[in-house]
Amino acid sequence: MQPVRRWPAFVGVFAAAFDNFAMTPLVRAIATELRVELGEATGIATAYYLAYGLMQLPWGLASERLGRVTAMRLGLALALVGALASVAAQTLEQLLVARFVAGVGMASVVPAVIAWIGDGLPEQERQGAAMEMNAVYALGSATGVLGAGVLVDLHGWRPGFVAAGLLAMLALAATALVRSPPRSGRSGSVREAYAVPAVRRLAAIALVEGSVLFGLFAFLAPTLLRAGVSAARTGLLIAGYGVSVAIWSQVARRLAGRVSVLRSMSVGGGLLVVSWVAVALSPGPVGVGIAAGAMGATIVLFHANLQVWATTTAPHARGPAIAFFSGSLFVGASLGTRLARPVFDAGEVRLLFGVGAAVALLVTVVSVLARERSLRVRG
Repeated sequence: MQPVRRWPAFVGVFAAAFDNFAMTPLVRAIATELRVELGEATGIATAYYLAYGLMQLPWGLASERLGRVTAMRLGLALALVGALASVAAQTLEQLLVARFVAGVGMASVVPAVIAWIGDGLPEQERQGAAMEMNAVYALGSATGVLGAGVLVDLHGWRPGFVAAGLLAMLALAATALVRSPPRSGRSGSVREAYAVPAVRRLAAIALVEGSVLFGLFAFLAPTLLRAGVSAARTGLLIAGYGVSVAIWSQVARRLAGRVSVLRSMSVGGGLLVVSWVAVALSPGPVGVGIAAGAMGATIVLFHANLQVWATTTAPHARGPAIAFFSGSLFVGASLGTRLARPVFDAGEVRLLFGVGAAVALLVTVVSVLARERSLRVRG
């Protein structure tokens, strides 16, 4: 697989990130127009993450049976429907259903691209490809949160979902340029993937990681909005996350081969702890700005290494194995937003992010020890 040929697939990654992160600066405008509480409006993230997580296994099987690219096409088409339904929604209930549909569709994209990378590249080259993919995802997330933040201040919340739909359409067209690498052997099953202990272990880690990483990230924008920060400024602050991922991707590329996987994961996980400590101590622009920047390192140094690990756990059933990983990640994110909402509604933001920091420390230690064990067994 030549590097230039990755980019048509990465258009879908960009669209998926935009669709996910564009929701965060829109919640206050949604709450105001639809006459619901701010905490209730964050339910759109819960619905999206839940759909994203639940659909991982079905999409993983589809990518094994139909091919990675076909699964992406079907998912992007469904995401387009979800975006259009989001624009047309007149009640919070309708919007929740629309975001659920969009989550079902976008759930196909990133796991299919991860499996596509695993099919076409030797293991030693996958880290670089995963970094590229995460940099594109970060660019999409930064564009989503910043673009939606500007749009909502000027024209309301619906144009953000119009933009998400246009990007889904563009990504769908770009799949015509994506070529699937040849795959040998028969398609793997869910049972074969689940039988591998490393698959189960990594899925459990991803469940907790998702709750404390993406689950709490969904509350950064509401924290600022509740403090009276404008949607545009909120988008600008949180967009620092995308810039940070791009910078850390370049740093990690230059350090490749000189810094061990375990050290990278330790630093990345440690900076997630720093992120939530910063918000707990200063739940405003300063704390959120620090968190957004530090989380970039977490994605590149910690999460990307988990993604690469997922491509190696069950090569004979890569699609379902990655589906277990991604599904657990976003079910965890959904659980995280659901469990965090009552704490946020009660105004206990410092407590919320303080607990998040403790859980982040726990999942970092467990992940590093588990990865060290897996490398020792293979070695």
